[in-house]
Amino acid sequence: MTQVINIANFKGGVGKTTTSVMLAWNLSNNQNKVLFVDFDPQANATDLLYYKTFKLDHPEITIFEAMKSKDLSTAIYRLSDNLDIIPAEKDLRNFPRLLTEMFKQDYKMYVYLLDALLAPIKDDYDFVFIDVPPTISDFTDNAIVAADHIAIVMQTQEFSLGAAEEFIPYINELLDTYETDVNFLAAIPVLMKKTGITDRFILREAKKTFGNKLTKNKIQIRERVKAWGVTGIKDEDRHDKAVLAMYNDLTKEIISKIN
Repeated sequence: MTQVINIANFKGGVGKTTTSVMLAWNLSNNQNKVLFVDFDPQANATDLLYYKTFKLDHPEITIFEAMKSKDLSTAIYRLSDNLDIIPAEKDLRNFPRLLTEMFKQDYKMYVYLLDALLAPIKDDYDFVFIDVPPTISDFTDNAIVAADHIAIVMQTQEFSLGAAEEFIPYINELLDTYETDVNFLAAIPVLMKKTGITDRFILREAKKTFGNKLTKNKIQIRERVKAWGVTGIKDEDRHDKAVLAMYNDLTKEIISKIN
């Protein structure tokens, strides 16, 4: 059965997209069929995967054009044997306008478009990841309704924890309003400093809020991840391998929570 996963937070710059990409990357390397849906007008996941890592030419059709034609299959691109992507471009910022054109004042239908368009294609995959902008928006609402599982990424900073804490009641309100169901899978901490006093304090506070949903595996800020933003994902030296191992441990924990 396909598992649709949305990695989210209302605060930007917390490692949300990188975490989504690396979970998808590891699962595909473990013989799972994975589709990555870039549903963020910033298109950072498209840049990292499609352009930097796999060095593909400019896509003829991206997610916004496919949504306008109501057929996401036209925007699926093969990255590897087990990893596909639906790429995004800046034109996706017009998505709210598209909803207005399609549904006029039938606002309740606004949140269902992505879910409806994924339905014909998602069964071809074991996992579907949806990357969204860090905002309360039509993008986030569509991704939540389309997802089976939601995980929150939070840096060990007060503002990031606060944004993560605000996300839970927002999800619950959305689910109650639209009578849909989604599993809150995990809260994933991103450490600013491995042994920092603030980091340890925020982790203790996060544990009080999220309990066993807080992952035991933590993401550490590493320069190599920043370098991948230029070079694409690599597996060449010990620094690459250390980062890959860190995300692989997280991937195993996330899968154990699903199972």
